[in-house]
Amino acid sequence: MTTAPHTVDVVIVGGGLVGGLCALLLAEGGVKPLVIDAAPALTETDRAQDLLAKRDARVWALSPASLSLLSRAKVWDRVQRHAPYQGMQVWSRDGRGILNFGSADQHHGDLLFNDTQPLLGSMVEPGVLSLALQEVLQERLGSSYLQSTRLQSLERLSQTWKVTLADGTQYQTPLVIGADGAGSVVRQFAGIQTELLDYKQMAVTCAIRTEKPNDGIARQVFLPTGPLAFLPLANLPNQAESEHDCWQSVVWTLPAIVAQDMMTLDDVTLRAELAHASGYMLGQIDTIESRGIFPLKAQQAKQYTVEGLVLVGDAAHVVHPMAGQGVNLGCLDAAVLVDALLHDRDRGLWAHRQTLKRYERARKLPNSIMMHGLSLLGWLQSSDQQWMMWLRGEGMHAVAKLDHLRHVIGAQASGRGAVQGTRYQMRS
Repeated sequence: MTTAPHTVDVVIVGGGLVGGLCALLLAEGGVKPLVIDAAPALTETDRAQDLLAKRDARVWALSPASLSLLSRAKVWDRVQRHAPYQGMQVWSRDGRGILNFGSADQHHGDLLFNDTQPLLGSMVEPGVLSLALQEVLQERLGSSYLQSTRLQSLERLSQTWKVTLADGTQYQTPLVIGADGAGSVVRQFAGIQTELLDYKQMAVTCAIRTEKPNDGIARQVFLPTGPLAFLPLANLPNQAESEHDCWQSVVWTLPAIVAQDMMTLDDVTLRAELAHASGYMLGQIDTIESRGIFPLKAQQAKQYTVEGLVLVGDAAHVVHPMAGQGVNLGCLDAAVLVDALLHDRDRGLWAHRQTLKRYERARKLPNSIMMHGLSLLGWLQSSDQQWMMWLRGEGMHAVAKLDHLRHVIGAQASGRGAVQGTRYQMRS
């Protein structure tokens, strides 16, 4: 005898940062979602200890808005280590301007995360944040949080979606939220096409120990080959005092062939290449760990929603990592979508077509502007034409002198504007 599908209000496919945040914000609002997460549990004692004992080369640069949302969801207090940063410096090796934000410029006013600590954001290793997120999801959702579980199929019925898992279990729901990353199977089942930009570049990542401490400042220099970022890494509990704040996460954008060649260098040579390329901004590089490489592409779904289904995070959009905005755009997606859903639920509606379209209108254009804006910035910075080199140098020099414009850029990066007018708006 075939078992009838279980009926639930919403199925979220993907239990990473964006999907998990959606789930916890919905739960706070009185809606208990079903979360289908293909990732294994990190919370097993041995696995958690191993994860926390090691330094990850990659970090997420979380904005004040993302930090506020994670605090609201009771996740941020569980994060066992992170590296707050109060300043950011951006410059071009062939230009004469340097852009300073936050404490790098001794201005804090528009970027307060709370009343006592001025922040531009905080750097956190993905695994460390995922561990905290999983702990809270397990506590809040219980058996409605399915880990190590894969989606088998989605089928549209007359008014609902039938969701089938790999083990044959079926659910019926009026709303599916696709939060399953850039290769989203939800997007594929829904027949939603994407716009793709292949940069023909790759990012080399690693963790390095520098001669000088970072002083809570994220640094990025634009080189002819692409941007090179040094991002503060959190200190490990057993780390020597002399090494505190001397570890950085490196993201070095390079043409694909050059990046692959870099990965073949021995540690001594790569350390020298990194120090030279950075202009020795933090002195010599003493140690290098955890090398990695990944291709750089941008993409955006041509639509974020179809009847009873909506995309968030990387399932909807992927941007160039140079500004560290990708994960923050996803958190803003979660906030705007959940606010719209809960607002309509209070009026007796759920997953209405116009509600999902309202979310799409609110998020698709800003995400598209970010995607194409970063692509344009990358192209401008990589051009070796003399007039373009002069123009970008003069432009950066001019912006560096305009306090108001730098504050506008910083406020935009904070994410504050995107949640203004929602239940998640930040304090002034």
